Amino acid sequence: MQTQTFKSLLEELDGTLKNYNMQDYEKLQSPLPDKEIDEYLRELKINDENLKALFRWKNGEKENSYCQMMEYGGLQSLKSIKESQSSFKLYDPLLIEIITDNGEESILFNNKPGTHYGKLYMYSVPQLYIEQPISYFDSLEAMVKTIIEGYKEKAFKRKTQKKRLHIDYDKFAAIAKKINKKSAYWKKHNPLKPEEWYEI
Repeated sequence: MQTQTFKSLLEELDGTLKNYNMQDYEKLQSPLPDKEIDEYLRELKINDENLKALFRWKNGEKENSYCQMMEYGGLQSLKSIKESQSSFKLYDPLLIEIITDNGEESILFNNKPGTHYGKLYMYSVPQLYIEQPISYFDSLEAMVKTIIEGYKEKAFKRKTQKKRLHIDYDKFAAIAKKINKKSAYWKKHNPLKPEEWYEI
């Protein structure tokens, strides 16, 4: 039932992006055949039905393009994720980069079995979440809900003449806090004291 609910959320996300941000929606690739998706996920040691459903929706952004569908960029292709996993990281290798601005900030999927499995974490050089990324979305489902609400409540606006997505950070924070009650980023914390909030 949970996966079915997530699939319906992805359908809503699809319609939301077409309605509010067609410019970036068109930069997303069609999904790979199921067999190839399964092979990539097997190589990445991921066994998650919702993550599989996400890639059955779209196979990330097209090569040599930048899809800003949300705050930290766009969904990465399975090929890009696999390549990223093979490079050296300061943070735990069980945190898997699935969304990135192709620069200094990313959203990571927690693939470590346990209490915090499936949470999404923010890696950010400018905000100093580097060796210890911070939990940011409670789950893939919560992330998709947050993106949809971001567009509906006009926290995200795509102005066609502008290169970047306009983000009202105060509106976005209010939405994210409401949906992601288990994630440390939206609670009062000191970025310089990860021992108080780091969880994986």
